[in-house]
Amino acid sequence: MKRRAILIGMFLSLILLAIQPAAAQFPSTSPLVGTWQLTLTPNSPTPPVVPIPALATFTADGSVVETDGSEATPAMVSRLHIVYGTPGHGIWQPAPAIGNLFIQFISLMVNPNASLHARKIVTIIGALDSTGDNFKGTYDSHVVDPTGHTIVMSTGAVTGERIPHPLLP
Repeated sequence: MKRRAILIGMFLSLILLAIQPAAAQFPSTSPLVGTWQLTLTPNSPTPPVVPIPALATFTADGSVVETDGSEATPAMVSRLHIVYGTPGHGIWQPAPAIGNLFIQFISLMVNPNASLHARKIVTIIGALDSTGDNFKGTYDSHVVDPTGHTIVMSTGAVTGERIPHPLLP
């Protein structure tokens, strides 16, 4: 019985050692974790540039869920063809440059019959300010057809502000 308890303890210790490196990648106190109001400002067309409002929630395990104004209304891709967008799902992590963050999410663009028209892949590189409540960076967006060929590319600036937790009475 004692030998069995020792073997179980050793087995559990090995599992904990294997899990520890993965858990260390995303500290639970990361300053990005939470929900943010973002604004994406395209570099073109010039003028007028219409900023795109967005909301994003970043989790402690490195996931992100995002929705923006371009997904909230149908998009006309040709005179007779309309597509609909979904919220974006993706990842975030520290970027190679110290202090920067890498964020990438994918939204689906679907035809009225629910078939896939394209994927919109947005990549953001940016950083938090010294308060940790504001974000600034750049983004690029690639709309790719179901075979992976780029249909449209765009770039721009992104800013963000954390949605704070209010003090409750």
